[in-house]
Amino acid sequence: MTLRQDLLAVLQDAEEPLTVDRLAAATGRPATTVRFHLDRLLRDDAIVAAPVGGPGPGRPRLAYTAHGRMDPTGARDFDLLAQALAAALADDPDGPRKATAAGAVLGADRADPAADPLDDLLDVLMEAGFSPAVSGGDRIRLRRCPFLEAARAHPAVTCAVHRGLMQGVLDAPRTGTTGGAGWQLAALEAFVDGDHCVARVRRPAHRAELRAP
Repeated sequence: MTLRQDLLAVLQDAEEPLTVDRLAAATGRPATTVRFHLDRLLRDDAIVAAPVGGPGPGRPRLAYTAHGRMDPTGARDFDLLAQALAAALADDPDGPRKATAAGAVLGADRADPAADPLDDLLDVLMEAGFSPAVSGGDRIRLRRCPFLEAARAHPAVTCAVHRGLMQGVLDAPRTGTTGGAGWQLAALEAFVDGDHCVARVRRPAHRAELRAP
């Protein structure tokens, strides 16, 4: 386990709040290191801290207690969830449409209303792990798929989510002068040459080419 998990386990087993010194002794780690990880646990809302001792000079001593709820620090396997949901939708005749609609909601939520729609699309794809690269004006090569296993097993559903995500970004309302109206995802070609995907966008006549991220 990591030190953060060790600290949380010690606090969950403790019958009373514990100070940094006691936690350092319990884990065999320096107090400064323990304090750093306790601050992270506090930010994650996994533990609570309360002052102990009477008033005096300097910063008050704190004692820590674990919340009595699920550990938020553990490993997550989002790909397992993606494969399960893709498999469920693959058995639904209306699955691809539902997947596209869900992706569009995600895209609209991730969009930056102050950004140019195409620049915004590249930023969202980069943050989502697609490693996009502009290729040939309106072509975007997607050099990674963050849900590769699910996409290979259920491409109709997984790619539908991705199409919806991209169109959702393009359709998002814009507060600037560039506007997003008219931009369309013309196609999403999966596993071109077996190693990447290609998104093609249809641009208004007045618009210049995409910029590289």
